[in-house]
Amino acid sequence: MVGRPAPQPSPVLSALKSIADVLREVDVRPIRAAAETPFLICFVSRDIALAQHVTSLLYRGPRSNDRPSQRVIDIVTPEEASNRWTSDASVPRIAVILTREGRDNTTELKLTQQLARLKTPTVVCLIEPPNSPPLLRQHWLPASAVSLSTLGDPADTLDDKRVVEQLSAALRATKAVDDLALARHLPAFREQVAHGLIEETAIANAIYSAGAGVAEIIPLVTVPLNAADLAVLTKNQAILAYKIALAMGMTADFKQILPQIAAVVGGGFIFRQAARTLVGLVPGWGILPKTAIAFAGTFAIGEAIYRWCATGERLTDDALSRAYQSALARGRKLAQALLSFRSGRKAVQRRRRADDRSVR
Repeated sequence: MVGRPAPQPSPVLSALKSIADVLREVDVRPIRAAAETPFLICFVSRDIALAQHVTSLLYRGPRSNDRPSQRVIDIVTPEEASNRWTSDASVPRIAVILTREGRDNTTELKLTQQLARLKTPTVVCLIEPPNSPPLLRQHWLPASAVSLSTLGDPADTLDDKRVVEQLSAALRATKAVDDLALARHLPAFREQVAHGLIEETAIANAIYSAGAGVAEIIPLVTVPLNAADLAVLTKNQAILAYKIALAMGMTADFKQILPQIAAVVGGGFIFRQAARTLVGLVPGWGILPKTAIAFAGTFAIGEAIYRWCATGERLTDDALSRAYQSALARGRKLAQALLSFRSGRKAVQRRRRADDRSVR
């Protein structure tokens, strides 16, 4: 008597098992090391009170009680900096020279030249009244110059929100400190770094899905590829979640934070996301929708984690679904653009091959 064949696990359960296997192998040590690498940003200014106000803005984060214990900013006068920074070993990771437009900035100018010789990333911040013509901007090269916005009443009162945006962009542009480290130690960077990570990972997952979807047109390889693809996408989402947690100043223990993150997103959403991604099981039909789903699912998960880290708020299922649907519209546009780009590139390649054959 022939026994009954053993029941086969469903594709979704197989995919979820693959995800669990992959997550157990994730090595987050390099990510944690980058986020926790010590650094020092030094502000140079004759006006110590002004420098203290500007630096205090960088310690303000989404939560009013969110204050890192480690200080990563120092304040010195131009004379102190000139005497102290005489070798590569003595300079900070980034120097920020804070002064006013129209002042005699001879000492500051010499300091920028000294820092240039030491190859120290330097940002010059100029306070100038609204609508005033730049007087010394051309003399500050090779350092980048940023004109910090003022409100104009009184003339040199800073526009704090705009100043944070300008200064954060300038510091990140130096690429002297890892974005994760900046955000972890300076709360003012957290929102822009977290949303940058979400956007970057959502696009990366969409591009991966678009590329992997080509092989899924072949029916015999569809099922294993979908399970493997889902594991890769979820691994990327788990790493995204961990990076957001690090950037937002949460615990750096991956095994401790991951269950909390899973609870924030909710098992139901993760399961539905797995089922949606497996839409690629339909041969030849799943490339475009799966690409859009990869983008939207990653974006919604990232947004939920950011909101929880920033405010302690856990998105409801309805709010999470709305975030997903909103991102899905963007995902569809991205998927169409990726497929159009690939089609255009293939057309160019075909024309080149035809031209080569005609030459022969």
